[in-house]
Amino acid sequence: MASKYVMGIDSGTSVVKAVLFDLTGDEVAVASRTTPVDTPHFGWSEFDIDVEWGELAQVCRDLLAKAEIDPQDIAAIGICAKHGTCFLGEDYRPVRPGILWNDGRCAKDLQEWEADGRLDATFAETSNWLMTSDRNFLLPWLRRHEPTVIDQVKVFCSPANWVSFKLTGDFGANGSDFYAQVDDSGQISHRVLEIAGIDDLFDRFPEIGPPGRVIGRVTPSAAAECGLPVGIPVAEMGWDAMSSTAGGGAIEPGQANVILGTSGCILVVTPKFVREPKLGIMSVHNVPGHWVQFIAPLTGTPNSDWFNQNFTYEDRVAAERAGLSFYAYCDQEMAQVPAGSHGVVYHPYMSAAGERAPFTNVNARGNFFGLNLASGRAVLHRAVYEGMAFSNKHCLDAYTFPIKDVCLTGGGTNSPLWCQIFADVLNVPVKLMNGTEYGAKGAAWNAAWAAGLFDSAQAARDAFCRVDRVYTPDPAAVAVYQDLYQVYREIPYALFPAWQKRAEFLEKYGQAG
Repeated sequence: MASKYVMGIDSGTSVVKAVLFDLTGDEVAVASRTTPVDTPHFGWSEFDIDVEWGELAQVCRDLLAKAEIDPQDIAAIGICAKHGTCFLGEDYRPVRPGILWNDGRCAKDLQEWEADGRLDATFAETSNWLMTSDRNFLLPWLRRHEPTVIDQVKVFCSPANWVSFKLTGDFGANGSDFYAQVDDSGQISHRVLEIAGIDDLFDRFPEIGPPGRVIGRVTPSAAAECGLPVGIPVAEMGWDAMSSTAGGGAIEPGQANVILGTSGCILVVTPKFVREPKLGIMSVHNVPGHWVQFIAPLTGTPNSDWFNQNFTYEDRVAAERAGLSFYAYCDQEMAQVPAGSHGVVYHPYMSAAGERAPFTNVNARGNFFGLNLASGRAVLHRAVYEGMAFSNKHCLDAYTFPIKDVCLTGGGTNSPLWCQIFADVLNVPVKLMNGTEYGAKGAAWNAAWAAGLFDSAQAARDAFCRVDRVYTPDPAAVAVYQDLYQVYREIPYALFPAWQKRAEFLEKYGQAG
């Protein structure tokens, strides 16, 4: 058993990763490759699924070259991927590019559904407050704008299903792949599709099974492309947010996972299907009988990426001169700014789709509030960090199921300062688990359990997930943030009328933004 390994595959929004773990959950090797996101029109977000598979196959080869192990010692492979939709026709070939989770083309459809009650009707069935990218909107949109595509589609599947199919010949779907279309049975609901006017497409969705199962084995063709042995058992965890939650060790009711990554997600494990708050999303957990309730604001690390790309050239130069990494240098500079950033407040509504939680407003846009001539770059940078933490608190405050434990995952955890800000803003100890690749880790231990390497999900979780660091709230900073949070919460609701007028201005003059 000690000589065996498990591979976790995480096909993310713009990066595909393959991670090799030993059976204690330690990362043996990590390989990654970037994949392009296409924006053929403002607010659209698409990807070429053939390119995605090609990069993923190569990243498997890269991983094996790095790890220098006997590939025959890989006991199982786990898969997770970003949320999105792939459109497969005859011979299961793509008939158009895939559409990603952050696509905003259906923003007006969401507004119409909210006005005429279809959003409420869908929530009553699924406990899901829909995103502009959900298939409930996309498939009717395609029927209107690309009818020949709909006619050609044989299967609508998720990116994780696509990877599963390419590896095993089976889609391996589970409820987290189709959370916006499943009801409390964990199966796709005819009623939900009826509300969207697409019930005639029911048979084009793949069959759904539980995530904690072996869906198939690596085929000869996949083995040749990826450099893997034929016959390795494969399990599909589904959406990467679910897998990251498992990778963060959250499998017990009340445990929460905050993902500080490209997509902002706040997830809480529950022992049942929960119907409140009216902004949440429900998805099956990989642990039988458990669900995950999550709120997904559109306020992830693209906010800090935007700031870094546009305002930090001098910081990069200074970091190089000081012999520090860019992020370590920025943490050092921001640490000189007091908690609360001298009253500068940042609202991270930078997505073309606006904001979806804890309020829904497709016209919402980001802003700095409280600027003055003394507001330097470090102040603004810290305000961005604080604003994203406030956004997560805004969502956590909406939960009705009691939260007892918070784990922080995602790329943002590489900043110790940011982790401490989260602990101070949330006013709870924030724990970080061992390792760095939580999505791949959740997929890996799920596969190890499904393949029979562990007797139970808890045994697999306990072996793979160990607490590495804990950030404890600082009482002085907590007091500051409690007061500033009241300011943060006032602003977006006051801006609703202005956001609407701005949207009307853009439409009138044919501008996008």
